[in-house]
Amino acid sequence: MPVETLYRQLRGRLGAREISPRRAALIRPDAGPLQASRETFDLVCRTLTEAAVPYFCVRPLAGRPPVVAVPVSHRSRALSALARPGFYAARLPSGRQGHRRGAPDVERIRPLRRAALADARVIRVALYFASPSRTLILGPELGCDLEFWEREGDLLVAPRPNRACEAVPVHGPTVQAGEELFLGLMSEGERTYPTRPEFACRLVGDVDFPIDAVYTWVDGADPAWRARRDQRLHGGMCEGLSELATTEARFASRDELRYSLRSLTTYAPWVRKIWIVTDGQTPAWLREGDRVQMVDHKEIFRDPSALPVFNSHAIEAQLHRIEGLAEHFLYLNDDFFLGRPLHPETFFEGNGITRFFPSVAQVPFELHEDNPVHAAGMNNRRLLEGLSGRTLIQKMKHVPYALRRSLLFELEERFAEEFRETAHSAFRTSRDISVVSSLAHYYGYLTGRAVPGTVGYTYVDLALRKTPAKLRRMLRNRDHDTFCLNDTAPTTPEQDQLLLRFLEAYYPTPGAFEEGVV
Repeated sequence: MPVETLYRQLRGRLGAREISPRRAALIRPDAGPLQASRETFDLVCRTLTEAAVPYFCVRPLAGRPPVVAVPVSHRSRALSALARPGFYAARLPSGRQGHRRGAPDVERIRPLRRAALADARVIRVALYFASPSRTLILGPELGCDLEFWEREGDLLVAPRPNRACEAVPVHGPTVQAGEELFLGLMSEGERTYPTRPEFACRLVGDVDFPIDAVYTWVDGADPAWRARRDQRLHGGMCEGLSELATTEARFASRDELRYSLRSLTTYAPWVRKIWIVTDGQTPAWLREGDRVQMVDHKEIFRDPSALPVFNSHAIEAQLHRIEGLAEHFLYLNDDFFLGRPLHPETFFEGNGITRFFPSVAQVPFELHEDNPVHAAGMNNRRLLEGLSGRTLIQKMKHVPYALRRSLLFELEERFAEEFRETAHSAFRTSRDISVVSSLAHYYGYLTGRAVPGTVGYTYVDLALRKTPAKLRRMLRNRDHDTFCLNDTAPTTPEQDQLLLRFLEAYYPTPGAFEEGVV
């Protein structure tokens, strides 16, 4: 988009709307973090280029917005060029403390004025974008940091830490690098920007290998699927099942998958390909393509005679058999959601080691009720005790699970009988193992291929009375990395409507995978 066109839009002539007494946002039907970060960064760079202000782009610290460096001798010209309608700015800390705060207080953001920032060493430059629904507003957290580098002899010295170096030669060479180095979102755009060679290196900790995502999904209202389930359930081979293994809540679908996919493509645009594993079903709204592909159970089960199965433990024990699946992948249920931009380093180390996220909830040592989930955790414990003499205690949080395909094949070879029995279990039973939600992570840890991680997470039980108030807070604050919206019992129509209103407000931007989206 030409610079002047965007400036006109931001002045209100072509779609800008006031979102507070002092701020206006550009209304965008494709509003999202990558779009906001990319457009703000690109506009800052183009504005400086048109004003003949010398600059180079800097690799930011992990999880931070893009950074543009300008020699301090050109600070006044840079600020004058950027002091135009639509740009907002605030000071950020410099020096060794400059890495501690990622964004300025919202109240400190003001229209960019050269005089107010004449002596600043670091500022956050921001544009505001909003979805047509106004339920998604993007601003300073996805802006662009402008750093003014001091000259010390033959060096330009950074005003705060970055990911690569503290200083570069004043007259050092300039190279062009792709936007993914600076956006920190591993986007696949074709734009390049000027930088110094120090910032174009492949660093030891860079996560630059392909990462896929896998979902398991079922539409429990599908008559054909229900007929297959009922035939298997009443066929005389499934006596004594736990009510928790067959409850309708386990198979209900309220379009959560649509919004979970929106959350993934919006907040983790670095995911290469998304695989959706189902029993011959496809959501009516889904458009398959190069990035999203359906996988039938028949394509992945080692022994197709086990089918049909209605047991997530069984299906999850076969996911590594997806043809074309990347070595590194995330596994999600359709009630898992990303709540804000995340980076690959949340789930993987640069050397390929995976991260897992233990819960405070514990696996019991004795079953006091017929609970297949508890039983599977206890079975995992037994296997690992026999292997290592170590006892697992904690369950895992309901967040995306980081996995390695090769490790799952290794597990299947080592525990072949347990995999086989679980895969042939049509419904959850007390003999199952839970492979991708527990066993793989502890096995990876004990063999040096997984480490504990941290993630901002919350769990929402839709049946609780406090849930409406909690959802309102989540929508207002948007401060969780991930969350799970779970239904432990069949929900009411009112609860279903509450859920859908929340999801549409949180994720108002349709994805390219949805029918009717150009």
